[in-house]
Amino acid sequence: MKKAVTLIFIGGLAAALLYTVALLPPMGDADNPTNRHIVPRYHERGEEEAGTGNLVAAVILNYRGYDTMVEVTIFSAALAGIFAVLGTVRKRINRSYIDRAGVRFSFISGTTVLLLMPLIIVFSAYTILYGTDLPGGGFQGGAAIGAGVMISSVAYGFHRAQRRLSHHVRIILESTAISAFFVVGTVGVIGGAAFLTYMLPALTPGSQSVLRTVMLLVLQFGIGIKVGIICTSILFALMMEEDTSDVEHAS
Repeated sequence: MKKAVTLIFIGGLAAALLYTVALLPPMGDADNPTNRHIVPRYHERGEEEAGTGNLVAAVILNYRGYDTMVEVTIFSAALAGIFAVLGTVRKRINRSYIDRAGVRFSFISGTTVLLLMPLIIVFSAYTILYGTDLPGGGFQGGAAIGAGVMISSVAYGFHRAQRRLSHHVRIILESTAISAFFVVGTVGVIGGAAFLTYMLPALTPGSQSVLRTVMLLVLQFGIGIKVGIICTSILFALMMEEDTSDVEHAS
């Protein structure tokens, strides 16, 4: 009975989605509303209205700020799903087969990673900091941070990497994006505008420009830290394995 209900629900949902897709304007048509109204608006007034020369950042942080705010929560949902499936964090398992593989630490690999990590951190900060005007942003910078942690974890081992980024620290850092959106949105409301509005009517044009830049940077760094830590937490969850050494000795 449950399988039948599940199949009926999935079939109905699929039919509704297919019907909705069929009602959408033809893809690539020059007369689509997005091509006739939205895209020209972005090109003509994007930098003035959003306060950034990077139109991609203007779209995801200003025009579609609510969408991005919900999007960053998807990362947390994905991490929660991985934790629920693997169960390694709940069981407090902190071992990895990488650390028990018996492979000796490579001095060359460790030194290379040690030299690369500062460069990766600087590159990540640069990508996030200048993402409002140049190609880049929080998502790209956060991915670079996550890649750096992955390289370090493989070179130095899971146990050492986890000691530097403990579970409690990662829990705090994983909420930076949501906190950043909340702070920036609240500033807009206090300033007499709507939530996630960067132009406050009570300020002078010069002060508005400075505050808008600061608010955008807060969002960029919040997203960057969250993406990097989420990637790290997913990696650690996948690297964790149950320590069966006690069971083996007992047998």
